[in-house]
Amino acid sequence: MLKLVKMNKDYLTPNYKVEALKNVNVEFRKNEFVSILGPCGCGKTTLLNIIGGL
Repeated sequence: MLKLVKMNKDYLTPNYKVEALKNVNVEFRKNEFVSILGPCGCGKTTLLNIIGGL
């Protein structure tokens, strides 16, 4: 099982901070099929990159 609780990811630019993910809570269970859906720019790839980096 993989569980993320109150996960945040910010990107800093020279002028401001971008909140890519804010207070994300998700749980993936063993043998569970999961789809991550959403509009362009909502943080899907950021979430997968963080999970892949564990």
